[in-house]
Amino acid sequence: MKFPSLLALTLLATSINSVSAQDLVLAINEGVTYQDGGPASERYKPLLQLLSKELKQNVKLQSIDSAGFAKGLAENKFDIAFIHAAHIGLRAVKKNGYEGLATAKGFTGYRAHVLVSNASPLKSMQDLRGKKIGVPSIDSITTVMFTANLRELNFQQPEKSYTATRYQDAVPFMIDNGFVDAGVTGSIGVARDWVAKGGRILAETKPIPVKQFLASKKLSDSDREKIKALLLTLSDNENGKNALAAIGMTGFVAWNPLTMNEASVRLGL
Repeated sequence: MKFPSLLALTLLATSINSVSAQDLVLAINEGVTYQDGGPASERYKPLLQLLSKELKQNVKLQSIDSAGFAKGLAENKFDIAFIHAAHIGLRAVKKNGYEGLATAKGFTGYRAHVLVSNASPLKSMQDLRGKKIGVPSIDSITTVMFTANLRELNFQQPEKSYTATRYQDAVPFMIDNGFVDAGVTGSIGVARDWVAKGGRILAETKPIPVKQFLASKKLSDSDREKIKALLLTLSDNENGKNALAAIGMTGFVAWNPLTMNEASVRLGL
């Protein structure tokens, strides 16, 4: 009977340790219509350190555009995900083997605001039929929410009336210069500034929580619970507060299945 050599056993042990020590991936997408505050690799470093310590495994960052994110989630490529675009996250929870863990405080009531000039004859969303509408990027959650609302009102192919711009703060410029009859923004700051300078908010969509933390069900139940507990208690300690401040968040609240299921239905997912 032949026994494996010492070298073979050593190589096997090294291989097993390599697999067990493989880095976990935290994939992020912070939205396509807001400019960030610096390199994600630096801003997320404190959070990565906390996650790595909690999971006893190195967690590395991957910043991905919306299209790549949707594809990666569909293929269950990411261990952990933090995504602004709610429709992509909700689809991953419904269809792609992810668990919703938490959503960002301050973003649980995210709405699309429809802006018009004060002199505009438009009085309601129904009046937008046949009008030119300025929207953020087509794959922005703001635009997706607005489109879902128009479809509820039986608008046919509403996208044909859209003029898209990458950044939401460009939407008021489009209205002011007569490029569109109305504009859509998800930014409460942009909406407030618009009203402050004499503009009008025609309507708002129903709210949907955005900026969601998800975990792949490939991770153990225990690890998913650890990530969830960490996120929900970040605002309770100094290291957590520093990690939150670095990514521009104030904290996280637990995923609400009822609210999220309703949002999925509203967005037609």
